[in-house]
Amino acid sequence: MLNNPFASKTYETIWLKHFSNGAEATTFGSVKGVKFVKHSKLPYYENIGRNLTNGMTYQLDLKADDLKGRVVVVYDVPDYFSTESYDNSSNIKVNKIKQYKGLSSNLNEFESLEDVLQSCFGSKSKSRFKGRVRQIESSFNISQKVYFGSISKEEYKSDMQTLKELLFKRFDQRNEHNTVLPIWSFYEELIYDLILEKKVVFNVIYDDNKPIAMSINYVYDHIVVVAIRTFDIEYYKYNIGNYEVYKLFDWSLQNDISELDFSKGEVDYKRRWSNREYTYEHHIIYDSKSLKAVLIGKSLSNLLKFKQYLRDKNVNTMYVKPVSYTHLRAHETGRN
Repeated sequence: MLNNPFASKTYETIWLKHFSNGAEATTFGSVKGVKFVKHSKLPYYENIGRNLTNGMTYQLDLKADDLKGRVVVVYDVPDYFSTESYDNSSNIKVNKIKQYKGLSSNLNEFESLEDVLQSCFGSKSKSRFKGRVRQIESSFNISQKVYFGSISKEEYKSDMQTLKELLFKRFDQRNEHNTVLPIWSFYEELIYDLILEKKVVFNVIYDDNKPIAMSINYVYDHIVVVAIRTFDIEYYKYNIGNYEVYKLFDWSLQNDISELDFSKGEVDYKRRWSNREYTYEHHIIYDSKSLKAVLIGKSLSNLLKFKQYLRDKNVNTMYVKPVSYTHLRAHETGRN
């Protein structure tokens, strides 16, 4: 089973502090590698992190009997993870509900950064991109720092503040909703410890001492999952966002990373840099000998299927308000 950062004690402690409303972590021997909290209103359990993870993993132990009459939900399980040793005769059943598509790059197919470019670009577009790389590196005093295992508190606070500012500006420019900024205090507390524990790679591109492109990436053993990334829109014409991905590939190849996973969504840059597609699933695990558990499990399955149907039809975007940079910055200034 993978060393999942979202199953770490650090993630558990900080997530519970910010989101559990006093609920305590619960473990089930039947579902190894995941801790749960009881839903605040309904009779089932959800994995710690709920939908704020970038991929959960677990293993079933069909000999355990602690799921009698119970239902648990594990959100966002990538279908390329092996999660179970299943036995149809077991009372434990799993409903897998397909959700978002994901995109990733299998680095085992590449021996060098040039191989990556050859795979991701046609001959003309590769030439243009390499020209952009030369232009960026000759026009500015560009440097890269990859924080993995160590970072000073001063550097961390400064760069995270810049990351927040760049996210504000970027999503205000696009007039789109951002899920990270409303819960920034959670990430700000979490990421520092995970960097020190080598569960996060914090990739920063600088112009002199100014961060201009940044990404926070979770680490599962030899898999790196891209989670939060942005860039300074003043450098947009230099293709600085793709440059940051290019440098992350470079670091990953040098550090024996086997998979660079771009997580949920199918935006252009992910399609550009990926060589395989997968699906996130929500797994509803329940005791099939309990009528109550069966009814709850089927109801949850139908609800999640319906929600995904609405997403597929883009109905959800009609009801999401975009982040207002001006409003949120005024709120931050007033609070400080």
